[in-house]
Amino acid sequence: MSRAWLIGAGPGDAELMTVKAMRTLASADVVLVDDLVNPEILELARADAHIVHVGKRGGSPSTPQHEIIATMLAHLRAGRSVARLKGGDPFVFGRGGEELEALRAAGVKVEVISGVTAGIAAPATLGIPITHRGMAQGAIFVTGHGADDKEPDWRALAATGLTLVVYMGIRRVDDIADALLQAGLPGDTPCVAIESATLPKQREVLTTLDRLPAGVSQAGLGSPAILVIGSVAALARKDAAALPGRTLTVGLGFRRGVTVDQIEAAIGTCLAPNTIADVATVATLETKAGEPALTAFCERYRLPLVTFSAQDIQACFSRYPALRTSPHVQTHLGVDGVCEPCALLAAADGMLIREKQALDGVTVAVAVSGQSDKQDRSRTS
Repeated sequence: MSRAWLIGAGPGDAELMTVKAMRTLASADVVLVDDLVNPEILELARADAHIVHVGKRGGSPSTPQHEIIATMLAHLRAGRSVARLKGGDPFVFGRGGEELEALRAAGVKVEVISGVTAGIAAPATLGIPITHRGMAQGAIFVTGHGADDKEPDWRALAATGLTLVVYMGIRRVDDIADALLQAGLPGDTPCVAIESATLPKQREVLTTLDRLPAGVSQAGLGSPAILVIGSVAALARKDAAALPGRTLTVGLGFRRGVTVDQIEAAIGTCLAPNTIADVATVATLETKAGEPALTAFCERYRLPLVTFSAQDIQACFSRYPALRTSPHVQTHLGVDGVCEPCALLAAADGMLIREKQALDGVTVAVAVSGQSDKQDRSRTS
């Protein structure tokens, strides 16, 4: 009988697949591939390889496990070598163990080729280490849903004090957050939800546990996604954010009922001569995050939305006393301003490069990351 491989395709980015995985994939006669595998990776298979798509994606139809195993065995008994290509790592929520047992029981020689799992790669895209001296002595990988609807012991998990990395939990984020809060995890525990990690379409929400469900809903995040819950998630604030090579952050204030085109026009005007392609993050007051036009704008340009509380904004005004305040905004929103402090808060050690501009019901300010020393000098000179 021919041989089989269980291959981890990594978290998404084809370049994060291991050299051994690429070489092995190129030699297989048959490839059974999951939906979460980047289609670009299939270009590494032999031109005459038989590709079989078997689904395996959270919330979507997929081939039953027993049929996958039967298909593999049928090809192997016919003398063909088989590569079972899985997103991430075969042994991390990939049912690789079940397939290994079944193939070994049938007398098949199987090799497991590990892959980079999303639970490590996703937070790493934002500069978040899942373990960090003085903050998290370890990390726990847990599925957001178990077999036969068996619920993880969230109380026990919360008590560990370790980083929680939740796979397949985006559809149950409300239940998960509520269970952890009920278990005693503080509401201000830093969290991040990351969709389509390592791919150009990656999006994320940086927030706290008590705001996590609302943040995910407002941003419209969906599967595949990873939740990272724990103090290390706050380290993402210290890195230029979500979109590599982009350093500008846009702070927004706006009246209710504005359109996505009004937001786009105001941002474009304020950015000039830069463009939206230079923007890493959009930021606003948390009470404004649910505005449909803002959600539509972020989706149009695949930009992450970060929200800040009134307390966050007032603290920013305390740090930068030269920021312009607005009695009108204070009367209506309870803060001294929105766009300038939000732009600064979203920028890592940043400084304003465009002060507040108002256009057609939208106020915009722009900050650039990594310039806080210049900011402090300019504000005190």
